[in-house]
Amino acid sequence: MIWFVRDFDLLSLLLRALSFALEALAFGGVFFLLVAARPAQLRPEAQTRLRRIASGFALALAITQIVLIATTSAMLIGSSGMGSGMGLRDVVSAGYFISGTAFAIASLALYLLLRFTSRLAPSAVVIPIALAASVSLSHAAARMDHRPLLLLLTAGHHLGMAAWLGALPFLLVAFKLNSDAEVSRQMAKRFSAMAIASVTILVSAGAGLAWFYAGTWQGMYGTSYGILLAAKIVLTVVMLTLGAGNYLILRRVNVDPAPVLFHLRRFSEAEIGLGITVILAAASLTAQSPPVDETPQDTITGHQVVDRIEWRWPSFHTPAPAQLAPPTPLSVAVREATYTGGSASDANDRAWSEYNHHWAGLIVLAAGSLALVSRLPRQRWARHWPLLFLGLSIFILLRADPECWPVGPRPFWASFTAPDVLEHRAYAALVAVFAIFEWGVQTGRLQWRRARFVFPVLCAAGGALLLTHTHALGEGNGEVFAEISHTPIALLGAVAGCGRWLELRFDENFGSVREPGPSQIAAWIWPACLLLIGLLLLNYRES
Repeated sequence: MIWFVRDFDLLSLLLRALSFALEALAFGGVFFLLVAARPAQLRPEAQTRLRRIASGFALALAITQIVLIATTSAMLIGSSGMGSGMGLRDVVSAGYFISGTAFAIASLALYLLLRFTSRLAPSAVVIPIALAASVSLSHAAARMDHRPLLLLLTAGHHLGMAAWLGALPFLLVAFKLNSDAEVSRQMAKRFSAMAIASVTILVSAGAGLAWFYAGTWQGMYGTSYGILLAAKIVLTVVMLTLGAGNYLILRRVNVDPAPVLFHLRRFSEAEIGLGITVILAAASLTAQSPPVDETPQDTITGHQVVDRIEWRWPSFHTPAPAQLAPPTPLSVAVREATYTGGSASDANDRAWSEYNHHWAGLIVLAAGSLALVSRLPRQRWARHWPLLFLGLSIFILLRADPECWPVGPRPFWASFTAPDVLEHRAYAALVAVFAIFEWGVQTGRLQWRRARFVFPVLCAAGGALLLTHTHALGEGNGEVFAEISHTPIALLGAVAGCGRWLELRFDENFGSVREPGPSQIAAWIWPACLLLIGLLLLNYRES
C-alpha cells in the first residue's frame, strides 16, 4: 500500500474529513440525548443504546486524531532532507501536535464518560474542551487579524453542524429503537426545533467566515477555495430544502403519525448522504489557501470565467502518444505527486485530457438521455442504458493515463503506485460495478433487494470524492479552471445519487404508507442530472 502512504495530501484530507464527521456525530449524539430523547421519555434501554453509539464515535474520533498526528509528524520528519529540517523535538512542540493531542485526549474522555456513566452532564462539559482543541486546528487559529472573532465563528459552525447533521442519524436510530409512535413524534418535534436553531447558527457563522476568508466576490468565483465554498453552500441549500419538507410534515396535526415518520426517515436519509459530501467539501477547504491570501496570478477574473464556461464544440481528436511529454519514471511521478502537486503539463497533455473528458461526456449524455426515455411508458428497451457505463469504464482504463499500459511504457500493475493513476482506475472500477448492478436492477435480472442501492451510493460517493480530485496544470490558476468543471459535476453526482435513493425508498410499499408522488418526482431528477453531467463533460477545458 505504498501509494496510500506516499500520497500524503489525499490521506490527510480523508483523515480530516473523517475527523469532521466523527466530531459531528459524537457531539450530535450528546445533543440529541439532552434535547430530544430524554425530554420525550424515550425508553432507558434505547437511550443506553444511543449513548453507546455516541461513545463509539468518540473513540473513533480519538483514534483518527492519533493517526492524523502520527502521519503528519512522520511526513514532517521524513521530509527533513527536502528542507523542512524538523526533528522530533520540533514536531512535539508544534501547535498542531499540541492541539491534536488535546483533541484526542478530550475525545477519549468523552468516550469513557458516555460508555461507563449514565449521566450526560459530564459529557456536555467535555464537549467545549474538545471543540476548543478542534477549532485551534482550523484556518482561524493561523490568522493574525480578527482571530478571536474567527475562532468564535468557527466554533459556532462546528456546533451547528453537530446539532443538525451529527444528531440526525441518532433520530433515525431512535425511531428504530422505539415502538411508541407518539414518542417518536415528540422526539422529531424537539429535534426539529434544535435543528432550526443549529441551522441558524451554522449559516450565520458560515456567512461570517466567508466574508473574512473570501474577501471579495472575485474570491468566491476566481479561486479553488471560493468554488469549493460555493459548492458547500449549494449542497447546504439542498439539504435545507429537504429539512424544510420535514418541518412542514411535522406541522401536520391530527393525522396518522405513521406516514409522517415515513417521510421523515426518507428525507433524513437523503440529508445525511448530502451531509457527508458537505463534510468532505469542508475538509477540502482546509487544504486550500483562503482567497484573501491568494496572489492576483492565482485568481481568475469574471471575464475568464465567462470565457471558460462559454460553449465550444468538443474535440474528439487526440494528439499522438509520441507528441506528449516524455514519460517520467514511476519513482519520480510518485515523488512529484506527493511533494510538489504533480508535474507541469503542456498543450498536448491538456488536449489528451480534454479528449478523454469529451468522450466520457458523450457516453454520459447518451446514458442520461436513455434513462429519461426509460421513464416513459412502453420504452423498456431504454432500460439497458447502464451498459453504456461499462464502455466508459473500459475507456477510462485504456485512455486515462497515456504514460501507462496499453498506451505508454509503464507496466499495468507497477503503475498503481502513482496516486493519480490509482485514482483513475478506482473510478473505472466503481463505474464498472455500478454499470453491472444497475443494468441488472433496471432489467429485473438482479433480484437482490439491496442491489438497487448500489447506484445511488456509488453515484453520491463518486461526486463526493471528485471534490478531492486535483489537477496540476503547471500554471498558477490552472487548477481553478479545472475546478470550474469538476465542482458542478460533483454537485450533480451527489444530487443524482440522492434523487435515486429517494425514488427507491419512497417506492417501498409499507401498506397504506406508500405515496408514489415523491418517488415519481425523484425519478426524473437523477436522469436529468446525468444528462447535465454529460453536457458539462462535453464542454470541459483545462485552459
